[in-house]
Amino acid sequence: MIQRLTSLFDRRPRTAEDWLARMRRPTVPARDQAAFLDWLEKDDNLSAYETAKARLAGLAPLAGAFEGDLARLRGRKPANTGRRILIGGLATSAVAAIAVLMILPGLGPQSADKGAVVYASAPGEITDLALEDGSRVTLDADSQIRVRFEDDARRVVLLRGAAYFDVVHNPARPFQVAVADRNVIVTGTRFTTTLRRNRAEVSLLEGRVAIGRHDVGKRRSLDHAVMLAPGQKAVFTPGLDRVHLSRPDVESATAWRERRLIFHDAPLSDVIAEAARYADRPMVIADPALAKTRVTVVLPLTGQVGLIDRMDDLLPISIERTSDGRALIRAD
Repeated sequence: MIQRLTSLFDRRPRTAEDWLARMRRPTVPARDQAAFLDWLEKDDNLSAYETAKARLAGLAPLAGAFEGDLARLRGRKPANTGRRILIGGLATSAVAAIAVLMILPGLGPQSADKGAVVYASAPGEITDLALEDGSRVTLDADSQIRVRFEDDARRVVLLRGAAYFDVVHNPARPFQVAVADRNVIVTGTRFTTTLRRNRAEVSLLEGRVAIGRHDVGKRRSLDHAVMLAPGQKAVFTPGLDRVHLSRPDVESATAWRERRLIFHDAPLSDVIAEAARYADRPMVIADPALAKTRVTVVLPLTGQVGLIDRMDDLLPISIERTSDGRALIRAD
């Protein structure tokens, strides 16, 4: 243990475990980032790093975990290369999510302020984690939440992206997720929240939630709140009062948490816009008329075949990878 702790303060980590500890610190100097990339390129260090991460987590090898580290260092989306770390059977049920964000003793995710912790997923990476109360969260690609558990309530803030929650029932200590200027208050349920651009969404799969403007710690926190029933979706714009309720296919709309995208009679433009968050390069539709083509498709987000190649195979399109790094989409 002493050796592990002192590795945090070494000028240059020497082992895979040392580097794992160093890269989990809240801030990593540019000098260490460059040294880490150099170290990965030597000998069998990539494999050693992957093995150390799996051993410390106590799980199977982590899909996309190494890529997420490099993406954060290089400031780009993970690439579909032969060096990608893969895991079979990654799709998980909503009730039995797998926690893959495990931390060294004494080291946690980034601290936002006293008592609060920030969790984030890299672009192109979906991340499962377990909170200290046993509730489970799945972060969609390029998403971030801030978590603070207090005596009166469990409070989470969706900072960006989307997150799926499977909340442990505890009526004495309700669970609240702040999304834009609203609070989603629950005691135990399954739901997703999304915050992108100027639009917020809450989709309820099981249980009940209330969407309002008051903090759960207030005496009348549910005053003027909108109640959701299973299968309902709420959409609202920050700053406006109206909350629009609908009953879409919620399971399909939240299928990303099981590492797949499902589209029913959707415009190709919607498919491309959603898939772009998981692809390794920008996708551009060459023919504007093609964007209106309606398609029904299921796109897996795991496996050895990249998402763009799957789309090329499953949709009535042809995709050309251009020299400027784009994926140009034309009618097949």
